[in-house]
Amino acid sequence: MAEVGARGPAGRATLGQRLGAGSLSALSAVASRLPGAPLHRVAHVAGAGWYLAAPGQRALARANLRRVCQWLAANGMASPRVQAAAHYPAALERLLRDAFGHRARYYLEVARNARVDRAFLERHLALADPELVERELGRAGPVIVVGLHLGALELPAQYITVIRGRHAIAPMETLPNAPLQAYMERSRARTGVEIIPTRGARGAIERALARGEIVGFIADRAVAGPGVPVTLFGAPARLPAGPGIIAVDAGVPACVAAAIRIGWSDYRAFVVPLDPPPPGTRHERARGFLDEVARAFEGLIARAPEQWWSIFQPIWDDLARDPAGGMTPAPEAPGDDRPAPGRNGRERA
Repeated sequence: MAEVGARGPAGRATLGQRLGAGSLSALSAVASRLPGAPLHRVAHVAGAGWYLAAPGQRALARANLRRVCQWLAANGMASPRVQAAAHYPAALERLLRDAFGHRARYYLEVARNARVDRAFLERHLALADPELVERELGRAGPVIVVGLHLGALELPAQYITVIRGRHAIAPMETLPNAPLQAYMERSRARTGVEIIPTRGARGAIERALARGEIVGFIADRAVAGPGVPVTLFGAPARLPAGPGIIAVDAGVPACVAAAIRIGWSDYRAFVVPLDPPPPGTRHERARGFLDEVARAFEGLIARAPEQWWSIFQPIWDDLARDPAGGMTPAPEAPGDDRPAPGRNGRERA
């Protein structure tokens, strides 16, 4: 989440921060009253303007997206459009522009959280495998649900709380912009999930699991601390240690969940079950669990890499240092690179 401005002295919010958060609240109230599909089209167009106005973000996101597409193509997991983006700069650039559009659409979804009720979910959210979802999220007792910055981030949580009727808690990073932090907390609280700060979250998480509740993590990049090394799309990356440690210590069922946009107003939810952490030391078991999480992330991102908005943040150290490193020109793609119906990729859910 981008900051609206610098923090004022002694941590007090600046006038710009307060005005920015107030504007977001007003826009949220308006957006919640308008039809969704036209707003998503407008947000996607706004994303194209964002693409033109942010050369630094564009360079890093391009390098990250190229790595994803090339790895998916090399491993037989690429849709026709992703296959083209892996080999032709113009095709990659079109996918990158769409990534900016999807990023803008996420902020629209946050603004429209108040609209998400049972009727909305039953109409707009399809389950890729209802039996699998029932087995993983319909069970009684505690469950760890790992999410990622893919598609509509909040929808899996809204399915859990609204459709399944379960109580869930989730730690949220503290933003340096206090009014924006308060806005995000209010918006995400509308999902029905109890948001807790990451600092000191361990005790609250353990108590929630002991009560048989659901704990959610967003874990596709290490925001605080060094993280745990994993291989992600064929290159060294780091995931936050917390989900792995909690999974090892709690010994409860765990899965990865995501909701991907389909068209302008619909979504498809996927759940990937995770095996219990492998034998070994506590550290080895946590790392093994996160390795499996990384494989699940790859399979889900393969379905729509342009919807993985972590590409706008540093993921791999080498690309963060030099986004243009190792990139060579290639000829223009012949013909149209628009996606064919359906997607290739690992079917894990």
